[in-house]
Amino acid sequence: MAERKREQTPRPIPYGKTPDYPGFGEITSFAEDFRTGAERAYSKDAAWARYYRDPYLDIQVGQLQEGIFGIYAFPPAGFEVALVSDIEQKETFRGWVLQYRADPYGWRILASSQELGEAEFNRVRVTYKAK
Repeated sequence: MAERKREQTPRPIPYGKTPDYPGFGEITSFAEDFRTGAERAYSKDAAWARYYRDPYLDIQVGQLQEGIFGIYAFPPAGFEVALVSDIEQKETFRGWVLQYRADPYGWRILASSQELGEAEFNRVRVTYKAK
């Protein structure tokens, strides 16, 4: 099957605006799509898939281990900034590590960048991937 095209050209997050990051229901729908073949992805391979959410955010999903998935929401075109110090204060992505359970069916959050901060989240995600 041919890959889908990105629906629009990415746009940077406007100066002074906070990205509209997805909530739990939306991230689990991306994870479920990836788990079942990534049909909605605009770019993918066996290890990951990238999804268009809107002109400002993309979602990337990858399998870290059996039943464990990493999800990143990020602005592919970045942020508009006035000063270098502006970017130091930005939440440059939002990420989750999710666990899938078949019986009973469901998803649960094992880690999130909102709870841990970006650096600690990345460390935890790498730990899951290395197992």
